[in-house]
Amino acid sequence: MNPKNKTIAILGGGSAGFTAARVACKEGANVLFFMGDNADHASLCINAGCMPSKAIFEPIDAMHHAKQHDWLIVRPKQPNEYLAQIVKWKDGEIEKFRVDRQAEISALAGNCFEMIRSNARFTGAHEIESEGRRYSFDAAIVATGSVASFPKFSGLESVRDTIWTSDEILRNTRIPKSLAVIGAGPIGLEFALRYARLGCEVTLIAQSKLLSRYPAMFGERMQLIYEQEGVRVLTGRKVARIARDDAGEFEIETDGADKTQPVRAERLLLAAGRHPTLGDLNLAAVGVTPNEQGRIEIDEDMRVRGSQYIFAAGDVAGLRMVVHHAHIEAGIAAENACSDGDRRWTKRSNIQVIFSDPEFAFAGLKYPAAKKAGYELVTATAESRDVGKLHLAGDDLGFGEFAADARTSKLISAGLLCNDASNLIHLPAYAIDHEHTAHQLEDAEFYHPTKIEIIADIGDKLCRELGGHPFARADE
Repeated sequence: MNPKNKTIAILGGGSAGFTAARVACKEGANVLFFMGDNADHASLCINAGCMPSKAIFEPIDAMHHAKQHDWLIVRPKQPNEYLAQIVKWKDGEIEKFRVDRQAEISALAGNCFEMIRSNARFTGAHEIESEGRRYSFDAAIVATGSVASFPKFSGLESVRDTIWTSDEILRNTRIPKSLAVIGAGPIGLEFALRYARLGCEVTLIAQSKLLSRYPAMFGERMQLIYEQEGVRVLTGRKVARIARDDAGEFEIETDGADKTQPVRAERLLLAAGRHPTLGDLNLAAVGVTPNEQGRIEIDEDMRVRGSQYIFAAGDVAGLRMVVHHAHIEAGIAAENACSDGDRRWTKRSNIQVIFSDPEFAFAGLKYPAAKKAGYELVTATAESRDVGKLHLAGDDLGFGEFAADARTSKLISAGLLCNDASNLIHLPAYAIDHEHTAHQLEDAEFYHPTKIEIIADIGDKLCRELGGHPFARADE
């Protein structure tokens, strides 16, 4: 069928949904964009994810670094209002992002693009309903996003209305005396550090080691950095019970290899991840059944497994729950939905970033997966303190580690725990995506002094391990 004759229904008004709608519109399809009952909020990233959290972290980190060497007396003009001022500024900036996104969406409205600002549900194989009205479609893309997860901890339901998730902590304007953080994923790690920098007593409770999915040295170094910043880190602890005492203080009992006293804190941040939002989509009407984890299973062409005309993209699929991956997935889904095509996900790097300070970034295959794929890994590391610009930025505890295949010299993975890692990771990620070898890093020119010289250091060491002969580099 010609794309110009196709009707594509898109469920969800966030980043993935908007990209899918935009791409399908450009392909010439008739687009039904069911933005949901939260349509004016545009996307999780803009409203309660990437952008508002980074807006909060920016001034906190700026003050921390300004007083890092203890040469200056640095303090807020109004200490008691400092966090409230940050949140007010954040809200103003986020509103600008929101207005811009809504303008982008509205600009697409026209002959091929119908916006429906309400939720929708499937009622038949090619039929969808929203607010009593029924619509026919040829293909549909589910992009309804995710919500914060609430594990079945004993006692959690009785205190649920008083705990923070990533939503509530973004709106908080008062620094508590103490904060317990359950979960050491991106949200837990990022907020634990910033509240410690605000003067709060922070306890971070992790079920496993920090950064447990990555090479062990990254988690060990991250824990050292956090403990030096004053964060109490408890790893290998499973939450057994949550309660509040008569004074309103939280009490968190944990189980682990050894017995520890319950964690007590004025406030509690639950950062136990997110799960797909499926709500009342009535997926059974289109022959789709979520798996045991509650997510829609998709193939690399973004088709829902077992279906030719139902697609999914973004958090709802639960594969790569970061916004730039959601955009890529949505673009693939829209192109295939419009053309009956088979364009597939081809990224090898799958960049992951945690905006700690220093930042953590990783690209490529994690070691167990690389070995399972048959690679024979050779690794090399370099320390931040040996890179002039990183040392001057106050980063003496960071490092990086890359891995290459011993047989082909192709770069397989790259990990950085250092200042500005979120930017630096893109060069090795590009090399991984394009199957470049470590020797091609050896050939690259790196200006001195720059932070990216940590990549030169690691790349040169890796080349030597593989039998190469790197150029002489600046080592001041």
